[in-house]
Amino acid sequence: MKKILLKLSGESFGKNGIDSKMLERVAREIAVVAKNEIALAIVIGGGNIWRWRDNSHLASLPRAESDFLGMLATVFNAAALAAALRKLKINVKVFSAVAAPVELAEKYSPTAARKFLEKSGVIILAGGTGKPFVTTDSGAALRAAELKCNLVVKATNVDGVFDQDPRKSKTAKLLEEVDYKTAIREKLGVMDLQAFRILAKSGIPTCVFNFEKRGLLKKAVEGKNVGSLVK
Repeated sequence: MKKILLKLSGESFGKNGIDSKMLERVAREIAVVAKNEIALAIVIGGGNIWRWRDNSHLASLPRAESDFLGMLATVFNAAALAAALRKLKINVKVFSAVAAPVELAEKYSPTAARKFLEKSGVIILAGGTGKPFVTTDSGAALRAAELKCNLVVKATNVDGVFDQDPRKSKTAKLLEEVDYKTAIREKLGVMDLQAFRILAKSGIPTCVFNFEKRGLLKKAVEGKNVGSLVK
């Protein structure tokens, strides 16, 4: 069975907190994939609730503690998404790299996560890597390597990887295919560079696509060209 890791940003659920309509839309898109003989692991960010760089003005709060708050935010998002998926009759389990109530998440173990994943279930991986100073992009790359995924799909709000920031330059060119070496050298910032390094070393390709366009997730996991392929 094809194993896919989906990296979702916290903003997929809302700009500030969780918007019920956005959450339901994300769950429906995932449900279509999960019912299509795909083993799906999901790593979620927490930027809709807490992110260090958005709160760095709080001088009294050390960076490491702020990062742990961000990890807890991903647990919040994971629990909400799991509930929405269960409502759609999807078999799902949440694992967390940071301590969370057992009612919300099981402690992350690569063996347990891989076993559940290979039973055609959906797993949601919260808590990033469980360590501060690391992005959830890097956490997603690490989990993809640990779980031996065939593909990472990175859901963004742009059409893929560009040679420049498309939000700042009208001449930015979409790169439909690019190698990891070039992405790292040119600092193509659609993912954290450390994440690219981990995926390159593990030989796992990444599809970057615009999640705001409905239906592209299903096409992405089917291997169709819906954005950019980094390999």
